[in-house]
Amino acid sequence: MLQRGFLVIAGVVLLTALPFGSRVAAVSFDDPNVFGYGEGWSPPAELRVGSSGHGVVQLQRRLGEIGFRPGPIDGRYGEALSAAVVAFQKAHGLPRDGIFRSADWELLDEPISVGDAAAPDRVEIDLGRQVLFLIENQTVASILPISSGSGGTYRGQGGGLSKARTPEGAFSFYRHVDGWRISYLGGLYEPYYFRGGYAVHGSGSVPAYPASHGCVRVRIPDMNYLLGRLRLGMPVYVYGDTSSRSDVVTPLQMPVIERVEFSLPARLAIA
Repeated sequence: MLQRGFLVIAGVVLLTALPFGSRVAAVSFDDPNVFGYGEGWSPPAELRVGSSGHGVVQLQRRLGEIGFRPGPIDGRYGEALSAAVVAFQKAHGLPRDGIFRSADWELLDEPISVGDAAAPDRVEIDLGRQVLFLIENQTVASILPISSGSGGTYRGQGGGLSKARTPEGAFSFYRHVDGWRISYLGGLYEPYYFRGGYAVHGSGSVPAYPASHGCVRVRIPDMNYLLGRLRLGMPVYVYGDTSSRSDVVTPLQMPVIERVEFSLPARLAIA
């Protein structure tokens, strides 16, 4: 008699026939015997959309560990992993094409930090690198790809021409709209406004370059992730186009302890 079992090959689950009474061993993506990675494992020359297997599993796991959002660890290089790779490329100044190359693996071990600020929980938006940093307790919790103001011109609601620029400076979230808000410029998913009509919001179009009218676009899955973490009053620092981080972000001020000199009574003097 035969029973059905499961075999995992390159991230694909196959149905196999096994002798009756045989025990089916549980497998996981952590098992080096399944995916073959370990001390002797060599990374592939490149990984891109459509790739699969243990190299993709390794990449998904490591990107998730250092704050990027690669999607489920399933061994398949899809849209979520591509977006995480683009964010990784932006953070490291690499070409923004979503292709992970063999030389990039060593960069996964380089910690990414932005420096301290007076607010331990905050959002920092680097327009130059086109990424959003979510900071929790002075630690980078996640790094998301964005698309900000294109720098071009567009016709405003009153008919006049406006510049598509994202404002830089120190702000805070002051308004949130649930769901979709449809404006004359398009749809904004779950927008969190930080200055006037400028918001961080989800969008179906987040290219690897600045393309918005001035808002900060993030992917809709990333906006869903942010919903449980953003809050009104939370500081937002925007920099990287015409200003540097040091121009905008207030550094963490450590308490100054003044030196106080005193003398002990003779009976308490330390020998």
